[in-house]
Amino acid sequence: MAAEEQLAIPTVDRLLDTAAGMFWTKSYAATTTREIASALQIQQASLYYHVASKEDLLYQLCLSSVRQFLADIPAALNGVTDPLGRIRALIHTHVHSLLKHQKRNATMLTELRSLSPRHRTEVVELREKYAHLVRSELENAQRAGAIRRDLPAKYSGLALLNMLNWSALWFREDQALTADELAYLFTSIFIQGVAASREQRSSLPEPDLAAPPKRSPSRRKTLHAGENATVERLLTSAAALFAAKGYAGTSTREVAALTGVRKASLYYHIEGKEDLLYNICKSSLERIRSDVETALRDLHDPLEKTRTMICAHVESMLRDQSEHATTLAEMHALSPDRLAQVVALRDKHENLIRSVLEDAQRAGALRADIDVKYLCLALLGLINRVLVWYHRRGPLTPGQIGEMLAAVFLGGAGSGLGTT
Repeated sequence: MAAEEQLAIPTVDRLLDTAAGMFWTKSYAATTTREIASALQIQQASLYYHVASKEDLLYQLCLSSVRQFLADIPAALNGVTDPLGRIRALIHTHVHSLLKHQKRNATMLTELRSLSPRHRTEVVELREKYAHLVRSELENAQRAGAIRRDLPAKYSGLALLNMLNWSALWFREDQALTADELAYLFTSIFIQGVAASREQRSSLPEPDLAAPPKRSPSRRKTLHAGENATVERLLTSAAALFAAKGYAGTSTREVAALTGVRKASLYYHIEGKEDLLYNICKSSLERIRSDVETALRDLHDPLEKTRTMICAHVESMLRDQSEHATTLAEMHALSPDRLAQVVALRDKHENLIRSVLEDAQRAGALRADIDVKYLCLALLGLINRVLVWYHRRGPLTPGQIGEMLAAVFLGGAGSGLGTT
């Protein structure tokens, strides 16, 4: 009887973890409160004893994630005086806090936009508070001369959080790497990447973030030869709406209105909303791979190829920011056959990145003490999460951001044997 009563009255942690697990597996939009209640072995009405709605459940889940960091990190830094020691403690504690409730944090990273504006604003403000804490630690380390001063703490802090938070999406407890080893890997790459001494870093050119930004020309809008202007506008409009509101939260009526066509006319060009998502995912992944391959053509030096690959990936991705944000967040809404095609395209591009890193490692240009699998995952986090915070009217161009991230990664992952 006691066990039955315990199941009938779930704790808040059990409720949040159960919901996060289902959101992880099915997505927030595809999960119902009835399913969550069933997984908890309670009546659906009993669920509302704890939360007002499914959206309130997501809100509470996101709050719990950020509050965990805001509690754990200051406690870990208490009494640590060495600037680099504080950065090490911050990274180690962040990784452990992130993975302690991994599915909650992954849900916050992928489903935040599903919150109502009021709730989303509150969560974003808490996240900004934590980002400020990270930035303050880096600024203090800069003032102490412990890390380089040419990279603004704002951007080195964002780069660090990019790499750390991405691991919530790929880390698995059954793999060879432990949480402690992952924390050490990130610490090693980041601290070496922002090392104060020029001799400690890669011998490639440093990024010039103070130069007046030269904006890259807009990408040509044609997606495939033969597609007409209406289809191009439909895909552009759909990508903007999917990136802002999510695939499930966007209607074909809204896509038609933004494109300037009647809803009935929309179906002359597509069979349904999924066609839009599929073509966005497919075209964005094909373009980024093509752009990176073109940039690498005729390059032979392994370190220069790695730097160029990073810059080309970032520039291509940010030219098609809405399309790539949609692809990363929404591809799992596709039907199984179409999802398999898109995943194959994503894997093909990631395999290209990994092959460049493998070649550089074999040539002695990248450090050999970190498995290339994890170098690749760290790099993908570093560059792909830029989608979350990049603004077209911001002070840095995609090219400058790419150069900055290449400098951090190669400073931390380079063996120091690159070309002069």
